[in-house]
Formats: sequence, C-alpha cells, structure tokens
Amino acid sequence: MTVTSVNGRTASGPASSGSGDGPMWEIPVPLSQTLALPPFPVDVFPGWLADMVTATARFTQTDVAMAGGVALAVLSACAGGRLEIEARPGWREQVNLFLAVVADPGERKSPVHGALTDPLESAEKTLGAKTEARIAEAAALKDIATRQAEHAKALAAKADPAKRDDATAEALAASVAAEAITVPELPRLFADDATPEQLVSLMAANGGRMAVISDEGGVFDMLAGRYSSAPNLDPYLKGHVGRPIRVDRKGRAAEYIARPALTVGVMIQPSVLRKFGGNDDLAGRGLVARFLFVLPASLAGWRETDPDPIPDDVRHRYATQVHDLAATLAEWTDPAVITLTPEAAPIRSAAAAEVERQLRPGGTLRDVPDWANKLGGTMVRLAGLLHVARRPGDGWRHPIEADTMADAVKLTGFLVAHYKAARNTIVADTALGPARYVLGVLVDKQISAFTVRELHRRVIRQLPKSADVAAALDALAQRGWVRQREGRWETHPRAAELAKAVDTLTNDLDTAFSAVQDTD
Repeated sequence: MTVTSVNGRTASGPASSGSGDGPMWEIPVPLSQTLALPPFPVDVFPGWLADMVTATARFTQTDVAMAGGVALAVLSACAGGRLEIEARPGWREQVNLFLAVVADPGERKSPVHGALTDPLESAEKTLGAKTEARIAEAAALKDIATRQAEHAKALAAKADPAKRDDATAEALAASVAAEAITVPELPRLFADDATPEQLVSLMAANGGRMAVISDEGGVFDMLAGRYSSAPNLDPYLKGHVGRPIRVDRKGRAAEYIARPALTVGVMIQPSVLRKFGGNDDLAGRGLVARFLFVLPASLAGWRETDPDPIPDDVRHRYATQVHDLAATLAEWTDPAVITLTPEAAPIRSAAAAEVERQLRPGGTLRDVPDWANKLGGTMVRLAGLLHVARRPGDGWRHPIEADTMADAVKLTGFLVAHYKAARNTIVADTALGPARYVLGVLVDKQISAFTVRELHRRVIRQLPKSADVAAALDALAQRGWVRQREGRWETHPRAAELAKAVDTLTNDLDTAFSAVQDTD
C-alpha cells in the first residue's frame, strides 16, 4: 500500500540523521496543515460508474475523489444488507460502509451529492409504487377484521351464560386474526437525518437495512450530543457489523432486528470532523474507527467557469444501473453469500498480512491501530461493492475474481492515506502556526542549541508569552524538528535542508497542478 503524492511521486529519503555523539534523529514530520494525498483510483470502477464519477467531477469542477467517495456510499446503500462476502470459511462480511467526504464550505458538495444520489430516490419511488396496492389491501383487510373483532366482543359481552364461553372464544379468535394482519409501510432506502430511535424503527420496517445519506453532517452533530448528552450508539455500532438489535419501549411494541445493516454516507466540513473525531466517548466506543474518510483537494482558483455538462448517455446509464440495482436488491429478504475465487483468496490474504506487519512498532499503521484492525474487513467489503458494480445484474451468482480483489486492495491504500490525513485534521494543533514561525527563526539564525529563555528573547514580539513558546516547542518536538537533551533544546541538524525541501515540494505540486488544469 505505497502512498504517493498527487503528482505521482513517492516520498523517499534517509531514515535518520546523526548529530554528534547524541542519539540518531528521525526524519521530521512536515508542519504543513495539509498532506499531499493520492488521487482517487477511479479505474477501479467499471465504465458506467467511472464515466459518471469523472463527468460529475468535471461538470462541478471538483476533485474526482469527492464524487468517488459518494459513489461508494451509493453502492453501499444499494447492496448493504443484501450481500455478504465469505472471505474464507467461517468469516463473512457485510458490504455496508460508514463513509464521510470532508470538504470546506463552498466546495460544491451538494451538486456532486445530488447528481450521484438522485437514482436512489427514483428507486425508492418505484418500490413505493409497487407497494401501494399491497398497503391499501392490507389496510382494508385489517379494518374489516378489526370491526369483526369488535362486533364479536360486543356479542360475547351480551351472550347468555350458556353461550358465553363459545362467544368469548370466537371474540378472542377474531381479535387474534385482526392483530395478525400487518399493514406494510412504504419502503425506504435511505434517510437524511434521523435520531437513533427513529433509525431503529426504519431498519425494522425495511428488512433490517437502512442508509443515512446526506450532503450535510447533521448525523455527526446528533451523535456528538445535539439531542442527548448520551446518544444511543447501538444502531451504528451494531448496524455496522450486523449484530442483533433488540429494543423494548414502554407502551410500544418491541423491535427486533436479527441482522441489521446500516450505511452512512455523508458530506461534512472539517470543523464537524474535528468535533466528531475529538469526542472521546465516540472514539472510545469505536464509532470513529468504523468510518472511512475521503478528503478531496480544493480546486478553487483553477476551476473552469463553463465546464461541459454531464453527457446525457453517461447520466442515463448510471441512473439506470443504480435504480435497477437498488430496486432489485431491496425486495430480497435474505442476503446472498458471495465467495472469492481461488485466485482472489491469496491476494486478500497477502494484503491482510501486510496490514498486520504495518501494525508492528515502526509500521505505518501503528498510530491508528483501532481503525487499522478493521482494514481486513474493509478490504473485503470494498471487494464486494466493486464486484456488484461490475456485475450489477447477477453478481450474487458469481465469486469475486482476482482483479476485483486487487482493485479493492488498491482502493484500501487510498483510504489509508486519507484516513491518516483526516486524523491529522482531527488533532490539528493551534500551535502549528507559532511552531512554523519558531522553526523559521531557528533555521534563519542557524540556532542549533538553546534554552526556552534564549529562544523567547528572540521571538518575544510575535510570541510575548512564554507559554506560547513552550507550546510551539512541544509541537515541533512531537514532529521531530527539535528535542530536549541535558537541560537544553537541540534543533534537527538537517532542519534547514528539510524545511526547504518541503517548500520546494509544495511549490512543485502547485506548479504541476496548475499545468494539469491548463492542459485540460
């Protein structure tokens, strides 16, 4: 899962640097607020989906990662709860995802979201039209049976003592018969903003499955305590893994969902991500670690003013495929089980082994163990979604092939890089600005060793409080630019060289990106 920058280059460099007789220095972490992230691998999608994602990105002048992330959520809304992937005997994964696309205000999230989710609404209307006749029939039968039961009870109450037992038995039978008639509700594929209690009822009424699909992050606000200081997380925690949900409420019928499957596909702002990810209760209970994050690059400043619209044939083909897939799978009562081909199985196994290695000390996933521990299952879920996208008409009748599994691994690598970037956003430190200033002073003045007091005298105009200097040094130390040794602070011996390299890389990326826009 090599992570490359957006211009295709792979980060490289020596692992450490010496400094006199002291311990070895590691390569420091850049102080940039953003990281160069890999582009969305749109080639993992089949033509009908890749064309729509690409055309939507061009029309809205947004990073293709934004449309790609929404497309994954749409596939999950279609197939979640209706397909299970048997990665190996005894281990099955559902294909529902929790995914959030993170972008600043004004980045055109709503147009992208609308273009890709509209077919879900169309499929929901189709299912509703099919169900309306059954609803009307069941409602009429229930009304007749209820009236008959009431009449039977009235007769039983007035019956002669000799006939009362028989009349009572008939009244009870009529009441049971009336209660047994269930009036179905209009089918739902997704909700926009629902409380956990409403979500359970929606899942119970729709075969255990539901999707929360929204171009806003209201669900995150709710989970963070908008309506309650202790929100019920069970629909999300159990709905992700498919564990049974049982709810008993006073004065209402109990709700039991044997195999829940919840999809979450939302678009949020970085501030919402920080609030959600920084909630210790949500993180401690494992909810944050269940999410995949996609952080599209901003194209503001390079956007075309009159881009080509989405071609009609591309939009129509996409709408037809999503509509038919969603409407077909929604009517199933039991999930289909899909296996891996003998050629696909070792690809999954090798990727899972690599994840395990990267969880070791010094590994690239060591700092996100709670999330990375779920990567094996995530890869399998992604493989299932890519498989059904490639065979929307009969994917449940065929095993997942090697190239699909390989593409799922490729997509997982993209999501690893974006999750780590999201994590940096979550823990963004207000000391980074002062830290960059302090590092600039240390580099410009060629200060290799110093005390806090000595440094404070140098920067007192910009950082009048000693606590500000201490916070900046702490941020630099956490990222490896400085360290404390024997009562004094030391600056990384290659700080000037490495800081210049970061600036050069940033400028190169801007130049390369601008050139790409010009050629387009």
